[in-house]
Amino acid sequence: MDSIAGTAHDRWAFQDHEILKRCGVETAREAFRWHLIERGAGLYDWSSARGQVQGALEAGVEVIWDICHWGLPEGLDVMDRDWPRRLADFAVACARMLEQEGAPAAGLVPVNEIAFWAWAGGETGRFAPFLVGQGDMLKAQLVRGHLTAVDALRDAGVRAPIVLCEPLIWIAPQDESERAVRDASRYRAAALDSVAAILDADPSAVDMLGLNHYPHNQWVLGGPRIAADDVNYRRLSLLLGDVLKRFPVPLALAETGAEEPDGDAWLAYVTEELKAAQRADIFLEGVCIYPVMDYAGWDNERHCPCGLIGRDGETRFVRPGQRDAIRALSSLLRVSAGRT
Repeated sequence: MDSIAGTAHDRWAFQDHEILKRCGVETAREAFRWHLIERGAGLYDWSSARGQVQGALEAGVEVIWDICHWGLPEGLDVMDRDWPRRLADFAVACARMLEQEGAPAAGLVPVNEIAFWAWAGGETGRFAPFLVGQGDMLKAQLVRGHLTAVDALRDAGVRAPIVLCEPLIWIAPQDESERAVRDASRYRAAALDSVAAILDADPSAVDMLGLNHYPHNQWVLGGPRIAADDVNYRRLSLLLGDVLKRFPVPLALAETGAEEPDGDAWLAYVTEELKAAQRADIFLEGVCIYPVMDYAGWDNERHCPCGLIGRDGETRFVRPGQRDAIRALSSLLRVSAGRT
C-alpha cells in the first residue's frame, strides 16, 4: 500500500504541512518511497519525492525522513546479500537530494521498526519477504542495514541525527508461574534487542531512540489485549523509565495516537504520563502523532479517522480536540527543551 498516494499527500504536501504549522507543529515525519524512486541499482528518479520535500520546505516544517519504511524497489529482496549496501547507497542519495533541494533532514530513520518488520515479515509471513519462523534472521539483516547505512552517511559527511524507531510494548504473563513470567520477560526484552544489537556494535549509530506506542501495544502473552483499567496494564511513564534504564540515550515518542473517537482521550493520557515522567526526571525530545491524517486501513482499506487532519475525499479539516492536545504536548516539550 502507498498511503502517501492514497491520502493525496503527494499532491497536497504544502497544504498538509501548512495545517501542521498553523497548529504549532514545526517538525514532521515523512517517508521516501524507495519503491518509486530507485528504478534500477543506483538509478534514482526523485519526481515522486520532490512534492513532499518542497511542500514541507515552503510551509516551514522540518522533516525527519524514513529511508526504508518497509517498501522496496521491484526485484530487491531484503534478504539479499547486497541489501544493506543498496540501502546505504539510497540513504546517501536521499541526503544529497535533500541538500540539493535546500531542505536538509532534521533526522534520518534508516529502517523503520526493525522489530515489527522482523515479526511480520520473518516470523509470521504477513509482510515481505514472507518468511515464517525466521524472525531472528530477518532482524539481524535489518540491523546490518541500519549500521551499514549509518557508516555510509557518516563517510559521506552527512551529519543529520540518526533516529531508530522501534515499538514500545508491554506483555504480561498468562499466570504467575515461573515459566510464564520468564517467557513474558524474554518476549518484552526481544522487542528492543535490535536496539541493543545496534548500540553494542556502534554506540554512535543512534542519536535518538524513537518509541512507537499505541493503545493496542499491551497484551497477555498468547492472549488478549490488556485494557487500560486492568491490573496488568503498565503506565507509559513506567515503560519509558524501563527503556531509559536499559538504553541511556535521548528518547522520543516516534509514533502515538488512537483512531477516533478515542484520539483525544489517548493524547490526554499521553500528556498526563509525560508529566509523570518529567517528575521522575524522564524527558522526551518530541512526540509524533502518527498517523497525523486519516488513511486507508492496511487490512481492508476502510477509512480510518485519526489524528489532527481529517479528510473528506481530498478536503482537509482540523479536529479541534487533537489541535488542543498537540498544544498541550508542545508546552510539556518546551519544559523538556529548557531543562538544565
